[in-house]
Amino acid sequence: MRKKILLIILAVIFFQCVLLSQNYYLVVGTPGDEINSSCASCHSTDGVANDVYSQWVNTRHAISQDSVSSSHYGYECLSCHNTGWDISTDNFGADEFVFFNPNQTPDYTITDQENWNKVKNVGCESCHDPMGTQDGTLNLTTHWAFGINNVPDFTADACGKCHNGEHHPYLGEWQQSLHASGAPDFIKNNREARGECFYCHFAQDFVAFLDDPNYDAASFKPSGELQNITCVTCHDPHSAGNSGQLRIPTGDAKTICDVCHTVQTEEVNVDETPHHTTSEALSGAVNFGYQYPGEIYVNSPHTYATRERCVDCHVHSSTFDATTGIAVTGHTFEPRTESCAQSHCHPNYYSLVDTTLPGKKFDYKRSQTVTDSLINVLNSLLASVNSSDSSTNAFKQARYNLESVQQEGSRGIHNTRLVQKLLKDAISRFLSTSILPEDGLPVDYVLSQNYPNPFNPSTEIKFALPEAGIVTLIIYDALGKEITTLVNDYLSEGNYKARWNADSYSSGIYFYRIEVGNSFSMVKKLVFIK
Repeated sequence: MRKKILLIILAVIFFQCVLLSQNYYLVVGTPGDEINSSCASCHSTDGVANDVYSQWVNTRHAISQDSVSSSHYGYECLSCHNTGWDISTDNFGADEFVFFNPNQTPDYTITDQENWNKVKNVGCESCHDPMGTQDGTLNLTTHWAFGINNVPDFTADACGKCHNGEHHPYLGEWQQSLHASGAPDFIKNNREARGECFYCHFAQDFVAFLDDPNYDAASFKPSGELQNITCVTCHDPHSAGNSGQLRIPTGDAKTICDVCHTVQTEEVNVDETPHHTTSEALSGAVNFGYQYPGEIYVNSPHTYATRERCVDCHVHSSTFDATTGIAVTGHTFEPRTESCAQSHCHPNYYSLVDTTLPGKKFDYKRSQTVTDSLINVLNSLLASVNSSDSSTNAFKQARYNLESVQQEGSRGIHNTRLVQKLLKDAISRFLSTSILPEDGLPVDYVLSQNYPNPFNPSTEIKFALPEAGIVTLIIYDALGKEITTLVNDYLSEGNYKARWNADSYSSGIYFYRIEVGNSFSMVKKLVFIK
């Protein structure tokens, strides 16, 4: 019992020392330094720890001070371009070797060049906190107290200390994105049952998923508090092996976004709900939607024109807005109309699209309007079926296409041709029972006189479509009040007839009107006599 109490006392003393000890900046140094005298002395190619130094030296952090020469750069910039800036503490940080001098350009003077050189640029301890002692050696207690100190920081605030504001607005933009909102509690609090969702919703899991071939979501133990999809989820702070320090390179086939924004199944199963179909939609993959046998499906130019895929449209390629001079990097991940208006894509974009309308600013040549109409028609069709119809393959296939299009998120912009073809095929194969197609292909639009006329209590109305389109056929009373809608569907070209049973209405004169998109419109009169 005494031994147990003694161990507890020693543990308390140890952790108090860890928490209260003063740490000093050890500096990055070089691989040739004496062991434990710098980060590079261990974390290099020939060191005793994992080689981070040889990758870090190629990042922009490694030259964040050395590379600046702009006339607007001054003392106020030093805190984010160098290591250990804390004017409230003397711990060998960069602020101790320089002072503000407003009478010169740049407006600062370095007072100790030798020590300044050790902590200039953004080194390891900018993110990992000071790891040294006052005599310039590694503080072993701090370095190895992994449960308390030296915990990998996956928070957005770690980067946001400097990457924020008008100059580097990443944090502020990221906070507006859905990535910042995180997963709902029913996922976050249920790792054992919902583990398959974790690597796409949390930073630590995502990095482990990419780096560790043995990653197992159910048993994974994240370091520190579980974080949402933050900066270090997508960007590797230690390596510039890919552009933007992304963990996966951008290119025609795949970006880091595709890891999660994908349906995650190779085979289409219409009994399941498709989840995150964006990658497949953009690629024009065969597992996007239910592609009906015998139909030919083609892709929009976006499939090959977006050379860096998601990055081209959702992240700004230039750092500053030329009009305002303020940095706008696109880390809200909202799509931008500028990407559409590039000269080699849609040079007439702004003359055709009113970008002041939030819901219409990507409606180039009414592409989203058409997609929305098809979605509404198919949604209405599916909602009107009875319980027996909802168990048929035709229903499930049509529903799968509707859900695939809704999940891809762009209202068809990612792949307009494929999206609209899938919706049209679903609609034409799942026609309302009140519309009966007939043989033959017409050459003109026709709305025939109903037969019989006068009628009691039902009549048939025939119409012909030389081209496919969204068709509405509506009955009005003599005063012009809408009575009922017989047709509100996307129909392929052909001859059709619709039936109306007026048994629940009073005798009198009625009108019926057909509209086929912007192509055809006509009104005729019919007479109901009981």
